[in-house]
This record gives sequence, structure tokens and C-alpha cells, in this order.
Amino acid sequence: METVELEAIIKVGLHKECMKDRKGYGTGIRPNHWIPGREYTFMGQIDFEDRDWLHPGETCKARFRFLIPAQDQSKFVTGFTWHICEVNQIMGYGTIISIINN
Repeated sequence: METVELEAIIKVGLHKECMKDRKGYGTGIRPNHWIPGREYTFMGQIDFEDRDWLHPGETCKARFRFLIPAQDQSKFVTGFTWHICEVNQIMGYGTIISIINN
């Protein structure tokens, strides 16, 4: 599958119930990213802008560098939201605020 590199500023949030009894995620995390309706995930690193940790139930801005399937590139516009997962468990979400490079 052909991939495309993108970088964006995103809003990232962790679901409180899904992350129950966990500290959260540290900056630089590389979880699975899943577009609802797709049979595959994509890769990307999340670097929080103003903190080292994002705790369950919180949101923050982050810089997101990722590789996405070229066939999905047109989806990645301001306001697009996807799931952040661990294996097949949804832990949170990302929403694009702005694209840095395309």
C-alpha cells in the first residue's frame, strides 16, 4: 500500500473509561490510529505541545507526524477525527486543527 507523510497540529483526547486505572500517555507515544470503516490502522507519533503526560479524560494540542495510506489522504483536512487504539481497543481520538505539510 502506498503511503504519504503528513504533519499536523491536532487535538488529542483520551477516554476516561477506556483508560481506567491507567496513568495515560506520555508525549512521543506511537499508538495505532484507525479510521472508522477501514480494515487497517496507520502509524504516527504524537508529541504533546504543553505537557509530558496526557491523563484519562483530558485533551490537549499536539504535533502529529504520521504515515497514512495515499488513498486516504483526502480525508485529512481540518476537523477530521479518527480513533487512537491499542490493538483493537479504542483509547482516545485525534482531530486535525491544521495541516503543517501536505
